[in-house]
Formats: sequence, C-alpha cells, structure tokens
Amino acid sequence: MAYDARHGFTVQEATNLKVYNNYSAEKITCTSDDTYVEGTDWEGGSDGYAKEIMILNYTGDAAGVTTLSLKIAGTYGDEIELEFQDYPITISGLLIDRIKMKTASGSTDEVFTVISFH
Repeated sequence: MAYDARHGFTVQEATNLKVYNNYSAEKITCTSDDTYVEGTDWEGGSDGYAKEIMILNYTGDAAGVTTLSLKIAGTYGDEIELEFQDYPITISGLLIDRIKMKTASGSTDEVFTVISFH
C-alpha cells in the first residue's frame, strides 16, 4: 500500500519501510516513592499513537529496578520490570497510547528519555 497523506503509514508499512510520519521526545522523572508517573499522551495528541518507542536511562541507580506499563487500546497492560542494564529498550509493532513508569520505594530518582515514532 502506498503512502496516503490522509491516513499516514500503518504499523506494517512503517516497519517495512523503516519510516514514520513524525517523532517526539520527552523526559520522565520517576521519584523514589513507588508511585507511577504517566508520561507521553499520544492518544490525544496530534501525532497519533506511537508505533515505536525507545526508552533511554538518563540518570539513575545501577542497582535500581523500574516498572513499565504500556497503555494500548485505552487499557494499561501488565507491569514489566526492568533493571538498569536493560536500557536502552525499543518497543515496536504496537499502537501505544501512553506509558507509565515507577521505581521501587527507597531507590534513587530515575530520569528517562522516551523517544516515540508516529
């Protein structure tokens, strides 16, 4: 299927062609109080859903564990626990509405950069 400016690229076209309509970046700061921090609002934004995201650790504790949850089709899925050495990570092939992250209680604050491709 060729590119149609009215619809943009589908997930499959973006994967096959390695192209996207737009991208954005945001920093997310997770504090040590074991509370989720919601970042990025792609479902309501002009860019549309994220077809691929990259999460890079900006600062943090090498011994820390972070928890990530993806919102897809309006609902958050299961928690994904990640360790410091797991970053950077790339998630593709999904239409992601939003993400939320947290660090374990008592750990140091963690700062992440989220790059999304739409």
